[in-house]
Amino acid sequence: MVHLDDLKNLSILYADDDDILRVSTASTLGTLFNNVYSAKNGADAMTLYENHHDIHIIMLDIKMGSMSGIEVAKHIRRTNQDIPIFLVSSYTEVHDLLESIKLHLVNYLQKPVTFKQLTDVFLECLRVIQEKNILVQRLCDEISYDPRAKEVISHGRCITLSKNEIFAIELLLEQRGCVIPYHTFAHVMGDDVSEIAIKNTMSRLRKKLNCTSIHNIATIGYKLS
Repeated sequence: MVHLDDLKNLSILYADDDDILRVSTASTLGTLFNNVYSAKNGADAMTLYENHHDIHIIMLDIKMGSMSGIEVAKHIRRTNQDIPIFLVSSYTEVHDLLESIKLHLVNYLQKPVTFKQLTDVFLECLRVIQEKNILVQRLCDEISYDPRAKEVISHGRCITLSKNEIFAIELLLEQRGCVIPYHTFAHVMGDDVSEIAIKNTMSRLRKKLNCTSIHNIATIGYKLS
């Protein structure tokens, strides 16, 4: 069973080249989602998608100048067959419909889109996410993180985490492959958290998980490979 409240833990990438519509729609999406990544064209959307690993649902306008929503969806589908994508358009063209079928999209909505239509398609997206277990993210071999349950699954068993351990894992996953400095951890955990407290949290986390993918970069911070 899925509920709209589940969106509160998710992020959406939304692209539309109509400035007024994009701002108003992004504001509406902000009441439903934890985070809204807003793009003014297809190239912008691709940059946001490639730079942010916490995007769970993608909403694309079809007509966006030099790079259409269908082209963006094609690029994403080359490496990600599962993430829910749906298109919106002011026009319904047979060619676009045929192309969208090939891309296994969740839906194709015609503007103007009502709030009811939006919430219905978001429920469809949530069902896809649930069925394909998309939210569970791999930390290292046999160890993954479920952001909805806020738990780590290690070799089939669940590991309960402290609040700061949850903050740390989600930050590492969001910026996977990047070295995250201590001050960034402090900003997420609370500005009053000391560097020693961060190191203690990470030491306990690494010991608890026995995950070799979390690396300490001396005098700088941590990295998830």
